[in-house]
Amino acid sequence: MLKKQKIIIIIFVALFVVLTTLYFAIIAPLTKDDGKETTEPVETDVGEGRTPQNYWLIFPQVERENIESIEVHNKYGTYKFYRNEEDRFVIEGFENLAYDQEQFAQLVVSTGFTISQVKITENPTEEQLREYGFYDDPAYYILTTRSGTVHKVIIGYKIIAGGGYYAMYEGRKTVYVLEKSLEKVVLAPVVDMVAPLVTAGVKTNEYYNIDNFKIYHHDKLFFAAQNLTSEELKERETTALVAAKVTHPGDYTPSNIYDETRLGLAYYAGEAVVALGLTEENLEKYGLSDPPYTIMYDYKDHTYKLIVSEPVDGYYYVGTYLFNTIVKVPEEDFKFLSWSLFKWVDNYVFQKTITFVDSIKVETPQFTELFRLTHLNKSDDPNLIIKGDLCGVIDGSDEVYNFRQFYKSLLNVLIEDDAPLTDEEKAELIADDKNCMLKFTVTTLGGNVTEYGFYRYSTRRCLLTVNGVGQFYVVVDVPRKIAGCAQKVINGETIDPQEKY
Repeated sequence: MLKKQKIIIIIFVALFVVLTTLYFAIIAPLTKDDGKETTEPVETDVGEGRTPQNYWLIFPQVERENIESIEVHNKYGTYKFYRNEEDRFVIEGFENLAYDQEQFAQLVVSTGFTISQVKITENPTEEQLREYGFYDDPAYYILTTRSGTVHKVIIGYKIIAGGGYYAMYEGRKTVYVLEKSLEKVVLAPVVDMVAPLVTAGVKTNEYYNIDNFKIYHHDKLFFAAQNLTSEELKERETTALVAAKVTHPGDYTPSNIYDETRLGLAYYAGEAVVALGLTEENLEKYGLSDPPYTIMYDYKDHTYKLIVSEPVDGYYYVGTYLFNTIVKVPEEDFKFLSWSLFKWVDNYVFQKTITFVDSIKVETPQFTELFRLTHLNKSDDPNLIIKGDLCGVIDGSDEVYNFRQFYKSLLNVLIEDDAPLTDEEKAELIADDKNCMLKFTVTTLGGNVTEYGFYRYSTRRCLLTVNGVGQFYVVVDVPRKIAGCAQKVINGETIDPQEKY
């Protein structure tokens, strides 16, 4: 038994040696890689190119720097990118329009690097051309090089497997398959190529230079603000280089919301561009024929204008005249359009420092007094002399201090909210002097005159007017306190800041 097993082992060893010898002597030399290419290169027709991986190129690759223009025709319409005089690519007819750089880079690759792993057929029949989608107005693109060479590629149907599209080069009866990335650019609408910018051109660290800001509700001015002049900056004793004032519905100080809105408008992008061109058709389609909202502002001698629809399914549609586009914007981002005027203004109405006041006139049903202020060029108290028709001359330290307590009652005028009155009701209220609890008129050293009126319309509320225009209400205690403090100045009585009236 052992002898038999030994014989079998010897036979296997001998067989192994023979086979190993055959491999190294005969087979291995035949399979040895000598560095020479063993795969046959693909055959190319006239005008075709090839890649290092031996794939076909419908035409030799054209790099971006050698492209003069790319014109696209598809079911959504036609658009064209071309080099302008500044050697920048722009969209024809929308030269100022910002476009998506990544999308354009994809367009360059998809149209200039026409790689095809297979040729479907080199002599398609009419039936095949119809089957592959080259009838019934197929999509196509035209790439023109800077040297003037024109390449036109026609795009057929998507292949059954879904990984690419049939394609033909004009003048050549060969059907190729191009990559699926075509559908993101050549087969997509031009709006997919456009960056959804609403505004641009304003540096974020210079948003405060946005001036003459206005919001309209249809054709009616809703809110307006502008930057203060150098003289007005002094009057308000602000340390800011640039500050603003509300000009409509009256002379108020804007709230912090105004700066937040301007900062947002410095460089704002929406979610998507839905239309190029503010045509009647596009305006009608997106609710902008009679725009519910219009935003206008100035920046560096240029006026910007936006028109905005009513919100639809959580979005606004914004027409921008800068880019001549309509952009889809999330409702949350333009929520300021739904705010009441009360949110746009600072609650404290009167904010002028006394140093720049020339006179203050106070009118009540009981008395009228004109306080004329003389400012002395000295730092110690009293640095102010007041002369009034009823109070006489006020020049002592205690008396001037007392007058300053009256002035604080003006600085403490606090609005509560929008007055719940129609324009007709406001006009009727203001027309009857019997409703007026008090007026005070401030004239600055620079000659600016502002009148504040208080017209009672309920037990606890009165309409505040600024230069005859009313929008907000204050509680009746406000004009009562101003009148009471003025009366004490006239009578030479000490004002208690904590006293209620």
